[in-house]
Amino acid sequence: MIRVRAPATTANLGPGFDSLGMALELYLQVEAEFSQSGIEIVFSGVRDRSIMESPQENLLYKAMNFVFKQARYSPSGLYIEIDNDIPIGKGLGSSAAAIVAGMFTANRLIGDRFLPAELLRWAVKMEGHADNIVPSITGGLAVAMICEGEVYYQQVKPGSQLGVVVAVPDFILPTEQSRAVLPQNISLQAAVTNLQRACFLLASLQNGDFSNLARAMDDIIYQPLRKVFIPGFDQILHSALEAGALGVALSGAGPSILAFTAIGKERDIGQVMEKAFNEVGVSVQILCLKPDLQGVQYY
Repeated sequence: MIRVRAPATTANLGPGFDSLGMALELYLQVEAEFSQSGIEIVFSGVRDRSIMESPQENLLYKAMNFVFKQARYSPSGLYIEIDNDIPIGKGLGSSAAAIVAGMFTANRLIGDRFLPAELLRWAVKMEGHADNIVPSITGGLAVAMICEGEVYYQQVKPGSQLGVVVAVPDFILPTEQSRAVLPQNISLQAAVTNLQRACFLLASLQNGDFSNLARAMDDIIYQPLRKVFIPGFDQILHSALEAGALGVALSGAGPSILAFTAIGKERDIGQVMEKAFNEVGVSVQILCLKPDLQGVQYY
């Protein structure tokens, strides 16, 4: 039996659109082995009910099958157990974790025929962008770059005093819908402003200097267009900052909202964010997390 664990991720962190992502201590776990015949998939935890009647439409299984095809291998049967704690369709990299876990599981089942770099490249191709895939594989804070079809990345370990609160509202915002409102062209000044903030944010997290995270995470291009899908977004952000959050932004494409905090303040800031969501009639789950520094793991 092969056992693999892949972490959730939060991407963009404000201005780092399709470039920055951080792994979180929230996981999808899979156990798998070859069987005599047929495909059996057993689910527990958070699941996408739309695939329950047709388990072979599961993204993790598709990722496994992709690796098998690359190896020109056709298993006669598979038994797969999926235990998922990552909210689906909430901007926490659930699809990236499924793809990563599936590919690494399949590769181990066939004797680690492919290098991790190959799995990473295929996973990014399947996902369509690298900002969630890379940190789910590497752990920590990852900076991803795609150049001439190749994926390049650098891993940064965020300061040990950084806490994470994620407010997960009780509705789904498909990535396709969130991306549909993004502009095809932006002004030079907007591009420069976001570039400055993304660079400053990265340096701040790497150096453990959180004094100006709120300014650095204030994306002026994408977040203003996406926040229309989040009831009460401005008040939620303002309330979290007033309560002492170091910085606040949409998590990935949303609708979850991420707040960085000093260690020990997560619960208080989570309560403030929950109250602000409730005031606009939205139920919310509060997750108090830490950055995951290991990435995908066999266990």
